[in-house]
Amino acid sequence: MAGAPIKLWQVITSTDVGGAETQLLRLIEALDPGQVSMRVACLLPEGALASRMRAAGAQVASLNLAPGPAALTRGVGALRRLLAAWPADLVQTWMYHADLLGLLAARPLKMPVVWTLRCSDLDLTRYRRSTRLVLKACVALSRLKEPRVIVANSQSGLDFHAGLGYPRAKLRLIPNGFDTARLAPDAAEGGRRRALLGWGPEHLVVGHVARLDPAKDHAGFLHAARMLAGRLPAARFLLIGQGVEPGNPFFAACQEPPLAGRCALLGRRDDVPQWLTAMDVFAQSSLSEGLPNALGEALAAGLPVAASEAGDTRALLGPAGRVVPVGQPYALAEALEQLLRLPALKRQALGALGRRRMQEGYSLEAMAGAYLGLYRELA
Repeated sequence: MAGAPIKLWQVITSTDVGGAETQLLRLIEALDPGQVSMRVACLLPEGALASRMRAAGAQVASLNLAPGPAALTRGVGALRRLLAAWPADLVQTWMYHADLLGLLAARPLKMPVVWTLRCSDLDLTRYRRSTRLVLKACVALSRLKEPRVIVANSQSGLDFHAGLGYPRAKLRLIPNGFDTARLAPDAAEGGRRRALLGWGPEHLVVGHVARLDPAKDHAGFLHAARMLAGRLPAARFLLIGQGVEPGNPFFAACQEPPLAGRCALLGRRDDVPQWLTAMDVFAQSSLSEGLPNALGEALAAGLPVAASEAGDTRALLGPAGRVVPVGQPYALAEALEQLLRLPALKRQALGALGRRRMQEGYSLEAMAGAYLGLYRELA
C-alpha cells in the first residue's frame, strides 16, 4: 500500500506573474497530489497566479504584508501561525525575502527547510537597501543546520551564491522545466495575433517578454530596437510583461521616431504562449538571470533567439541563436539583425533546434522528478 503523501508548504514572496512564481505553478501542476500535498503561503497580497495554483490542487493563503522592513517582524509571527495550523513534513521557500521569513517561522516548529535561489550575479546597487540587508541575513543564516538544502536553478546562480558565502555542500542544481506541449509553433495562431496588432506576414517581429525591472534592462532593449528599426523598415517590436504598458513614461521612446507606430506594449498577459507564435525572433536583454524562464519558453515555442549572456543563458541556448555580452545594445541589435536577415527556412531550422533542446534537456517532467526526489529524501 502506498504511503501518505508528503505534506509540503511552499512559501513565496508573490503570486503575481514572474519567473519563480511561474515555475512554482508548473511544479504544482506537474506533481501528483497523491505523492505531494502542497499548500502555498504568499507574503504579499494575492496575485494573478493564485487562482491557477488552486485549480492545480494547492491551497493558497496570503499574508497581505506591505513591502518594507516593518513587515518582516509581523510577517514571521503570521507565517509561523499559518505553518503551525497545518504541520508539514517540509517547507520550501522561494527568493530571498521568503527564504528569510520562512526559515525564521519554521525553525521553532522543527520543520526541515529548503531554500530556492532564482538569480545569479545580481547587481544589488540597483535594489533597495532592505533587499541588500535581507540577502546579508540569508548568507549568515545559510550556515546553520536549516536550511537543509539550497536549490539553485542555474549553475551560474549556484556559483554566485557560493561566492557570497552560502555553503557549497548544501547547494544543489535543479534547472527550470518547460511545458513543451503547451509551448509550440503555430503559424495560423501567429497570423491571427499579428492581425490584432495591424501587422502582416511581411513584417519582422522581435519579441521581448520580461517584467519591468532593472535586471531586465528594457532601456538597453529599446536602444537596440531603435538601431534595428533604422536598418530594417519591416521590423516590429512586441513587448510583454508587468509594467510594460503604453501609459508608462519609461516607454516614451516607443512613441517617437524611429519606433513610433512599430511597437506594441501589451503589459502582463496570461496568454504569452499564444503571443510567442506571432514573433519571428526573441530578444533577451537581461543584465542578470539565473536560468531565464522567458528564454526557455521562447525556445520551446520554436523561436530563434538573440540573448545577453546572463546566468545560464549560453548553456540553455546552445547553437539555437546568438549570445552577446551583457549590457551591450549595439551587439544585441547586430545579432537580431543577423537572425532577421536569414531566410525564413533557416530561422525556422534554428527554432526547431532550440525546441528539441528544451524537449530533451529541460522538460517539466525532469524538473518535477528532481524535486520529488529531494522531497522524499528530506521528508
